[in-house]
Amino acid sequence: MSDLLQLLDRGYTMIWREGRLEEALSGLPEDFEWVVPDIPDEPVRHGPAAVIAFFRDWMDRFEGLDVEWELEEAGPNRAVAFIRMHGRGRESGVPTEMRYAQLFTFDGLRPVRMVVYFDLDEARRAAGLAE
Repeated sequence: MSDLLQLLDRGYTMIWREGRLEEALSGLPEDFEWVVPDIPDEPVRHGPAAVIAFFRDWMDRFEGLDVEWELEEAGPNRAVAFIRMHGRGRESGVPTEMRYAQLFTFDGLRPVRMVVYFDLDEARRAAGLAE
């Protein structure tokens, strides 16, 4: 596993398996961009505090979240995470399952940007993984 994939895998493990959200994300650079298109409030967030706030808001909406991920390199400075998440709505109790991808761009091992794709084929194309 490459250094980039190890870095991402460790971050996902800290967040979703060990409950160490702040520790996993506090080292993000202040100019890091967290992009979640098609959401009405703040589709682009910058820096660790904004990303941590996004995660807290997201996690507060669900109970019993179980998250699985597959990581794939997408060139020397990019990697994509394919995510499967399921749980229940905290207020509604309705079971939910989501699949999405996160395309990360790095400068060396320094994370620069993450873009969410709700269409996995679109994520593969954006990452240069689709033919």
